[in-house]
Amino acid sequence: MDISFVLPGIPLKPVGGVKIVFEYSNRLSKRGHNITIYFDCKKTFNQYKMPDFIRRFLVKKIIKYIPNWFDLNNDIQKKCIFGIKDETINKSDVVIATAVTTADGVYNLHKTKGEKAYFIQDFENWDHSKEYVFQTYNYNMKNIVIAKWIKDIVDKKSDHPSIVIPNGIDFNVFGIDIPIKKRNRYSISMLYHNKSHKGSKYGIEVLKRLKEKHKDLTVKMFGVPSRPKKLPQWINYTQNANEEQLRYIYNNSSIFLSTSVEEGFGLTGAESMACGCALVSTDYKGVNEYAINGRNALISPVKDINSLVKNVEKLFHDDQLRQRIAKKGNQDIQKLSWDKSVNKFEKTLNNLIKS
Repeated sequence: MDISFVLPGIPLKPVGGVKIVFEYSNRLSKRGHNITIYFDCKKTFNQYKMPDFIRRFLVKKIIKYIPNWFDLNNDIQKKCIFGIKDETINKSDVVIATAVTTADGVYNLHKTKGEKAYFIQDFENWDHSKEYVFQTYNYNMKNIVIAKWIKDIVDKKSDHPSIVIPNGIDFNVFGIDIPIKKRNRYSISMLYHNKSHKGSKYGIEVLKRLKEKHKDLTVKMFGVPSRPKKLPQWINYTQNANEEQLRYIYNNSSIFLSTSVEEGFGLTGAESMACGCALVSTDYKGVNEYAINGRNALISPVKDINSLVKNVEKLFHDDQLRQRIAKKGNQDIQKLSWDKSVNKFEKTLNNLIKS
């Protein structure tokens, strides 16, 4: 198949949803499919005052070297476009919108550009009204969603049922190096994000309260932004961690703390389980795709700092419980194999072409 993925802008830094698109691109390319990734650069560098021809020149140069945070197969074509239009997209078998900001453009492409699919990884109402987002679900494209809770929303607004294909975990990248039982029980890792729906401020407050009670607590935090200015010095912070660094961080933690308010899936929580962490998380919708309270994770209400502190302390005080949660998590997360996800994704696209 000739498959086109259409992304909004140039991902200069790690983004979970873009990483998933790159994973599918790599794996489909290895199966012999011709993959083209289009980056809609029409708004790139708009914050800077410069002539349009200079901006276009810069983004076309940059596209050759990105992503520097992900190993994208050399066989994959990358193209910088300025608007999703028939003149900018080549003919293919399937063309896939990957965000709400690409849905209109892909939907309006001529049928020769390929059968149309819409890869939905969250309910993207951050910069658009709910009504507009709902509208994109009913564009008569094949809706592919990553979670059952997203399917419930999408299918209520669409005349055509969506298909759920959960994200995969690369178990060659994420696995156990330090045995679960040998880890320092007072060690925690956490993702930092400056978007409010990721709930980092609640996580930092949890860590501060735990540090007051447990002076030997160690924390490894990672994220895309620069180290927050008010972050306590006793918290180790890694900016733009690569996969090797992430594996080290997870393996040197007994607990992974996830404090999201809203999130489509929660990739870091799943990765941490693959690396042997016991997951303590808020009850945001995406986490329920792989976490079960009391079995492979301890779950607290969203924004409930006191409950999160209590759940972490349960694992501090009961090391057998921590080990049991971590082992179950590692066993259960194995169902999220990339082979299963790519098989289903490939079959969905083939069926779309045949229909």
